Amino acid sequence: MGCCDYSNSSFFKRKAVALNTPILKTHFKNFSMKKIFFSILLSVISLYGNGQSAVETEIKQLEQTEVTAILQKDTNTLKQIWAPEFFVNNPRNTISPNRDAVIDVMKGGLINYSQFDRIVEQVYFQKDIVITMGQETFVSRTDIPGVKAGQTYKRRFTNIWMNKDGKWQQVARHASIICQ
Repeated sequence: MGCCDYSNSSFFKRKAVALNTPILKTHFKNFSMKKIFFSILLSVISLYGNGQSAVETEIKQLEQTEVTAILQKDTNTLKQIWAPEFFVNNPRNTISPNRDAVIDVMKGGLINYSQFDRIVEQVYFQKDIVITMGQETFVSRTDIPGVKAGQTYKRRFTNIWMNKDGKWQQVARHASIICQ
């Protein structure tokens, strides 16, 4: 037997037999099942996370599409983004009870901005509902209650989106002007 040849060693033969016992076979089999289980679990978590990221990206794009449509007074786009039952607790201390009422407010000149920026700070997911929160900066072209034309105002917002037949629509909103 050479210096590194242990093939005939009774010590290693006993160890090889010991590794072939039913207890160790079961242990290694369970170890493999654990590996498979955790691999599947990580895959599911990864898929869920990616799906959530895709929804978050879509919602943030819709938020910016809404901002652009408001600036351009594009009511056709807003009618696609806002659900018919869309309602708003607005900064004028009133509630607009549906999409048509909000569009009437816009046509009446109360939503008429020369500048409008929105920063989504938080996105919360709950099944077919997404809630976004953040801040907005706007400059109104006209004097409206609590706002002077040409001045920059900041406000906080909460938007609620719902997946309706595979399409995300905004169903509710709250916005409050931050005291200057």
